[in-house]
Amino acid sequence: MAHSTPSTTSDVTAAWLTDALREGGTIPGTAMVASVESDPAAAGVGFMGEVGTLQVTYGGEGALGAPATMVIKFPTASADVMEMMRPTRVYEREHRFYQVLASETPLRVPTPFHVTCKTSSDPAVDEEYVLVMEDLSALTIGDQVAGLSPEQTAAALRGLAVHHAHFWNGAHLGAAPFVPDIDGPLNMAGEAIYAASLPGFLEVFGHALLPEMRPLAEGYGPNHPQLLRRFAAMPHTLVHFDYRADNLFFDDVGDVVVIDFQAISKGGGAADVGYLLSQNLDSDVRREHEDELLHTYHDTLLANGVHGYEFDQLAADYRVGVVYGFVIPVFAVGSLDASSERAMALWTAVLERVQDAIGQHDAHSLLDL
Repeated sequence: MAHSTPSTTSDVTAAWLTDALREGGTIPGTAMVASVESDPAAAGVGFMGEVGTLQVTYGGEGALGAPATMVIKFPTASADVMEMMRPTRVYEREHRFYQVLASETPLRVPTPFHVTCKTSSDPAVDEEYVLVMEDLSALTIGDQVAGLSPEQTAAALRGLAVHHAHFWNGAHLGAAPFVPDIDGPLNMAGEAIYAASLPGFLEVFGHALLPEMRPLAEGYGPNHPQLLRRFAAMPHTLVHFDYRADNLFFDDVGDVVVIDFQAISKGGGAADVGYLLSQNLDSDVRREHEDELLHTYHDTLLANGVHGYEFDQLAADYRVGVVYGFVIPVFAVGSLDASSERAMALWTAVLERVQDAIGQHDAHSLLDL
């Protein structure tokens, strides 16, 4: 492209967006972006990326039907988070997902209009990543603070199970060698990230740890590799690895649309199931509906061609997913902006929920503490 790649929403120009949308086939060469208005605050900020919305008007010929609004995503602006996440190649994973796998998965995902990525292992070199995609604001977004309803969770699990079944035992991943093994070096970097994040987590949320969970928090890091190896020993599928409420949108017929594919990996689908159920429902709701929801996921796997994976095995694998999920609030809170009310409310709720789930299932007994 002739124009320099933007690094923030406010950097987006009509000329750059014209080239991007032409390159992606969204508009023909006879059409152009006449003007673009950006709002960096409209879509929000995540742990690994920042997103905003674009309001677009067109000129020339052939733009009829082109989107008037879209979402744009960039790498995190936090230098500390960028340094932590660089070894995991999260932006490259999502870039390649949209290039190769977005059209393969039966999950509904936002239509990508443009995606570009330039990565480097050199901390002195800035990462370039831009994803321009469909605006999903007309749908109902999941709210991880409030927690999903049982109906939303069931819809999310049905969509997840159809996706997992499609890629079961590595099916349809032959053209995607870029997807890392769940116990490969890109994910093993999580042990170092956990160690770097733990002091900040304990400073902010140490008071919220249950007495029996303090040893888990302090001893989890060295156990991270063995949990990844447990996932690797399960039947392989394409794991989303960040399957949470804030990444899920629901339409008016109950289907789910999924975003954020930065952590995709090959491994056990229970990683996604454990994370979703242990951290995205209020504990009372999870306890009441957990067995039913696990059966919803399992029944959908079987209905979509999975054989030889019994419910008892799912239940055992689910415990691994539950205890693995403790890593998530530590990763996030280790670099938390404590001035954000929603962020504090989110991780307060998540920490309460995951401790309750780990305790109920005695999942911390899987670790060497």
